[in-house]
Order: sequence, then C-alpha cells, then structure tokens
Amino acid sequence: MTTKPWLLAVLGALLMTGCASSPRKTLMERTSSYVVYDLPAQQVMDAAEEVLGERGYALLPSTDPLLLQTPWKVSGNFDVWSAWSRRYVEGRKRADGRIVVRAFEVAANVPARTQLLPGMASSVSGTPEDKQNTTPTIILATEPVLVRSARPVLRRDLELEWAIMERLNPEFAGRVKEQVDDYLAQGAAPDLR
Repeated sequence: MTTKPWLLAVLGALLMTGCASSPRKTLMERTSSYVVYDLPAQQVMDAAEEVLGERGYALLPSTDPLLLQTPWKVSGNFDVWSAWSRRYVEGRKRADGRIVVRAFEVAANVPARTQLLPGMASSVSGTPEDKQNTTPTIILATEPVLVRSARPVLRRDLELEWAIMERLNPEFAGRVKEQVDDYLAQGAAPDLR
C-alpha cells in the first residue's frame, strides 16, 4: 500500500467518525471565546458548575470563588492503559466589572498503573493476622497522582466555554448558530488553522 491512499483512508475514517472538527463547530466555539459577560460573577460561575456537573465532574474545594477545578476523571483499564482528565474554569474580572470565562482541560494517557502493596514493618514478625492493626490489609483509595511518564497536556477547552455561554444566554447562542450556518451556506471557506 502506498502512502497517499493510506493517508486518504485515514483522513476519510476520521471524518466519518467525527474526530475531525467541523467548520461549524469550530466557528461557534471560537465565537464563545470572545464573549464578555455583563452578569454577576457568581451567576456565571454557577452556570459553569452546572455544565461540569452534567458532564460527570465533581468539584474540588477552592478558596477562589472565580476558580472551579475538578478531580481527575479516569476511564479505561488500569492494567493496560487509562485516560485521565480534569477541568479548570476560571472567571477573570475585567476593569469595567464584566467577566470573561476561560476553560481548560488537563489530559493525560497513562500506561499500566499499579499501587504499592502494604508491607510489613521489619521489626514485626509474623503476619497482619497474627497481630491486629499492624499494617493495613486492604488498599485504600487516595487522590490519584500521575506518573512522571504521563506527560499531561493543558489545552483551552473552547467546547466547554461554548456550553457555558449556551447555558447563560441560549438566545444569543441561537443567533450565533444561525449566522454561522448562513456564513457556511454562502460557500465561504474559512481558514480554521
């Protein structure tokens, strides 16, 4: 198989599965990245919290009311490979009192992860069953820590910013969708690099 037909087959498969972003989706998400809210900051952050909750994310405690952060969400098989992700949503107040929302995703793919098993102290002879409460006999769940080889990637999450904007102002989001559809219907070929 030569390189060119193979490359075309891969690109075709990506387009069919939806992995490649559509121009419509890209234009809408880029629009939401320029939105400045003339709403109370708490209302904006509450909407962001609702969107995160709908996506299955819980929130970690924060001392900053304009910062939402989630714990790691892990999917996959821990014995082979797993995908880890967490989200951050930051509200930035401008000098004029309005607020801008920035959402970020930290994602990493982690190869097989194993947890260290509890061990016996060197001064103790016997097994944990011989002397009660010498060492744990079960593995306790803790906040997961990425291994050094995971190399997490931080990227701007424009899709989450669009969802927040759509929650706060569905009428404006509808108008943006109409304008994007009109723009694309006119045959405009946007350069979405």
